[in-house]
This record gives sequence, C-alpha cells and structure tokens, in this order.
Amino acid sequence: MKRILLLLGILFLVSGCYDYQELSDMSIVDAIGIDYKNEMYEVSFEIIKSVKDGDSAILSTEIVTASDKVLAKAFNKTIQMAGKKVSLKHVKLLLLSKDLAIYGINPVVDYIIRDVSISPNLYTLICDNPKDIFNVKVEDNTIGKVIVDTINYNVEAKSLDNIDIIASNIINKKVDIALPFITLNNKNVVANKIAYFNNSNFVDLIDSKMYNFLYLDSSNIDFNKDNTVLNIYDKKINYIVNKNEIIIYIEGKAKVKEVDKKYNLKDVNVYNKIENEINEVIKDETNNFLEETLSNEADLLGLEDKYYKMYKVNKKRIKYQVKTNIKINRNGAIYEVLND
Repeated sequence: MKRILLLLGILFLVSGCYDYQELSDMSIVDAIGIDYKNEMYEVSFEIIKSVKDGDSAILSTEIVTASDKVLAKAFNKTIQMAGKKVSLKHVKLLLLSKDLAIYGINPVVDYIIRDVSISPNLYTLICDNPKDIFNVKVEDNTIGKVIVDTINYNVEAKSLDNIDIIASNIINKKVDIALPFITLNNKNVVANKIAYFNNSNFVDLIDSKMYNFLYLDSSNIDFNKDNTVLNIYDKKINYIVNKNEIIIYIEGKAKVKEVDKKYNLKDVNVYNKIENEINEVIKDETNNFLEETLSNEADLLGLEDKYYKMYKVNKKRIKYQVKTNIKINRNGAIYEVLND
C-alpha cells in the first residue's frame, strides 16, 4: 500500500531505526553506487525520502549523483548535492560498475575502509551500471533494500566477505577476490555469476556455482549427469599440501532428486554407478573452474597461500589434484516414488 504508518514504514521498509525527525532533517543513504567512465569517478546515493501526511508518511527515494577525477571529491560533491546533512551509517549495499572493476577497485576499497562513517559490514557487488539499477522503482521499498534482502536470504551469499576482508586479501594477496555480479530481470535480482579479480583488477565473469561450492559455505547445490540429478546437501573440503602438489579432497553427502529412467534404484549396484558418475562430474567441473581462473592468474581458493603456510615458499601455478568422495544417502524408500 502507498501510505504506511510511520512506525511500520520505519521497521519494514528500511534497514535501521529512524524516526520522522531524522528522515526530515537528514539525507539517509540506503545504498552507494560507484562508476568509472571518461577517467572520472561517478558516485551515486540512493536516498530515502519521507513526506509527512498527518500521522502517516510516504517513503520514496531520490538518486543523487556527482563526478570527479578524485574519488574523495566525487563523494564530497554527491554529499553537497544531497542538500541536507547526509547519514551514511545505514548503508548496507555498495554497487560497483564493471567499468570501475576493470579500472581497479583498490581506490574504492581504500576509501571505504578509511571512512569511519560507513560500516564495513555491507554487501559489495558488481553490476553494469549502478545508477541504472538505482533508477528502478519498486513499490513500497527501495531497490537497495530489495537487493540486500535477495543476497541476505541467498544461501550461497552467507559467507560473502566484508570490505575489511576484501582489503586484506588485496593487500596480503592470500586469496584473489570474487564478488557477485547482479542484473535485474523485471525488477527481480539475478546473481548467478561472479566477477573475479587478479589482485584488485577485474578479470572476467564466470558462473557462480563452483565458486559457491568450493569457497563459500554453500550446500544444496545440484550436479547432474544426463537426466540424473544429485543434490549435495552436506560437504567438506580439505586441502592436503604436499611438496609437489595440493590435493583438493571433496567429500560429502547427496540425495537423489531425479534419476534417469535407465536406472532401477531397487538395484543396490545402481547407487554405486550413480555415485561414480557424479563424482566424476564434480571432479571435472572443479578442474574446469580452476583451469579457467588460474590461467587468468586469479587464485580464488588461495592455493598459493596454503602452500606458503606449509613450506614458507612463494610458488606460482602450484600443481593440484582433485579427489572426490560423494556418497548418496540411501535412507528411505525413495525408489518407489522415483520409478512411478
């Protein structure tokens, strides 16, 4: 509904706790977007606005944008354009453009961690153009809040690094970073790709599935062989660091979601066959993921850091071997349903 009681509007539509006085006297920034084009930083704020109408308030947003060759000046110009005193303490989303990622995100990360008015606990995401996304209007909400809610309730995103960890990885070069790449499809947030980096510079986009599986605390990921689909609902990944190679050992439990009609699950031997096939699929997809990213000098799993911790030697392009041991949970008479 368009009109929302002030208290309910505060609790449900925006993050944090505001009152009408705060919304009236200040420009509350919900999300920040940064683009880079024509050698200029373009900083955009999505600002929450409130218009008092008796005991109710109508919440809307305003997009304020300013540019400069110096990032700090672009921020200051955007703050000045906002008119009222600007509050950045409620920001939960930092949207960076793909063009900025190509140029390098190091100046942005450095600026954000030095600005004490911005919390480091924000989602940092990549998109084509932050301002275009901010200009998308959603009913009774902000697009920043919609994006944050989508990411927040996405299992694969639970372990996303905050800005301090991103900065640490850039400085210490322990793990090359990867950030979700988002698009909007009819106002629905799509985050099925990651933008991965070498140090602080964008390399390429890749499907997020294997990154979520190998690096994040993600479960409930499907793997398939032809018409047979297994869901990995529990997994553990160990790294065995030897002098000449690192063994990536993946073990876990799976449940059958779909099975090819050629298989009869009443036959115990079929389970072994399916397990072997899916283990090979996981091994192949892991190798493909590593070959693509490592060939672009992006070490997303931190293999070099793991080797250094063991042998105190910096070594590039470490050899690795992938081993898998995924077992099907056979509890329950599922075959009657699957074979109906």
